[in-house]
Amino acid sequence: MRGTAIANNTPQTFALRASLRRGARWLRDLERRTRPVDPEVLTALARRWEELPPGVQTPAQMLGRKLTGCEGTHGVFPACNFGCQPCYLSANSNRVRVDGAHTVAEVKRQMAFFRERRGPAQYAQLIGGEVSLLPAEAHAEALEMMRRYGRMPMSFSHGDFDYEYLEEIAVRPDGSRRFDLVSFAIHIDSTMRGRRGIRHAGSERELHPERRRVREMFDRLTAEHGVRTHLAHNMTVTPDNLDEVADVVRVCRELGYSSCEERSSAKRRSRRTASWSGSSPRRLTAALMSRKVPAASPQRRHASRWRDTRRAPS
Repeated sequence: MRGTAIANNTPQTFALRASLRRGARWLRDLERRTRPVDPEVLTALARRWEELPPGVQTPAQMLGRKLTGCEGTHGVFPACNFGCQPCYLSANSNRVRVDGAHTVAEVKRQMAFFRERRGPAQYAQLIGGEVSLLPAEAHAEALEMMRRYGRMPMSFSHGDFDYEYLEEIAVRPDGSRRFDLVSFAIHIDSTMRGRRGIRHAGSERELHPERRRVREMFDRLTAEHGVRTHLAHNMTVTPDNLDEVADVVRVCRELGYSSCEERSSAKRRSRRTASWSGSSPRRLTAALMSRKVPAASPQRRHASRWRDTRRAPS
């Protein structure tokens, strides 16, 4: 044993190891430099770069270099059954055509445009209203249409639907998987009004059971049908719930949400934070970023997938 140890630490051995490491680095670099890139993607990246204002065409800019940016549907289903402050919908929401056939047709038209302008293999969001108001079959058809045009879709929802609805989207009537992966971004926060489990939450803590319920629905889908899931958590940050953001992030991480996104709004729901009156989203975001999010110990198998980025996986 001692003789072997001495032999393994000879100058020749050190030189051989160093040579192998250099060879491995060379091979990794060669693989990166020779990766095939779809010509359509190169064209789309060049176009995206040219569209950027000169002031942001910097060496650190990823748009136009590595990606063309996330995509989202517009006006395909601007209906909602919640009353929230603030509301992201336009003034004419709930007054336009929102049936399933119309939605799928509009998704097809918009995805064809994205495919032409942005090339294949891009992330796209099914968004614009509350998508769970679509019939499950139409919802699934819209996602299939997005995939058909080379998109990687994510549905944006308030999450106030039952497991059966989710199952009908992901699984065909014969029990076979319609999708191997479903991606949802679930928006839950105390500015929302109309949730069945709690109509009017007074704090973010009161909504933790809802966050758990949604996570458990997607866990069940995986357990029963083998459908992988990516579940992001969204919330609107206002002066009223700013101090609760850290706790929400901690809970979402422990529950196994894949990512977390906060959207700032300067609107208040009460008068108890009068000093924030007229605050800009930029000021609110700066205040949010100054808060420290406490570290959380992974308590579930999903915690290892936690990411701080806002991109959905493929």
